[in-house]
Amino acid sequence: CPMNCTHVWNYAQALAFLFPQLERTVRLTDYQFNTLPDGEQKFRTMLPLQNGVTWNYVAAADGQMGTLMKLYREWLMSGDDAYLRSLWPQAKKTLAYAWQLWDPNRDGVMEGEQHNTYDIEFYGPNTMCGSLYLGALRACEDLARALGEDVTADEYRTRYERGRARLDSELWNGEYYVQREPPVDQIV
Repeated sequence: CPMNCTHVWNYAQALAFLFPQLERTVRLTDYQFNTLPDGEQKFRTMLPLQNGVTWNYVAAADGQMGTLMKLYREWLMSGDDAYLRSLWPQAKKTLAYAWQLWDPNRDGVMEGEQHNTYDIEFYGPNTMCGSLYLGALRACEDLARALGEDVTADEYRTRYERGRARLDSELWNGEYYVQREPPVDQIV
């Protein structure tokens, strides 16, 4: 995948353990060069790095949520609070962007159009993007608590709990999770 494809790099976990400093610099790129003022994160980073130059395509829901969990991983591995503090304002915007596009009713379930690693769009609740969103909410809860933002952390936890319960009630069939297509009139 050319450039830094956020959703594809969700699969790569070993690199963070083999070359942790490299992964930390990728998070710097994610948040310093590839996050717009409203929190939208383009899923491909344009090279050479330049402020204000981003790829002209939609955000990938799974990639954007993955960058939040990777920030959490990098902080857990390094213990570097200054690093976390430097990226936290942008990370919070990245999560808040989900509420504009994918979870406008803020119930912890993505429902809007969700571009993803399959290079297709999901609509409505689904476990692929939904589980990454829940993971991002939990990661951000822990990050907010580490930074003393307990009210924010509580909000993330509440949204996580509601989303988890709803995904279970709507997509768990008693044996495994299912993918449901929303009614055509609900696809925006």
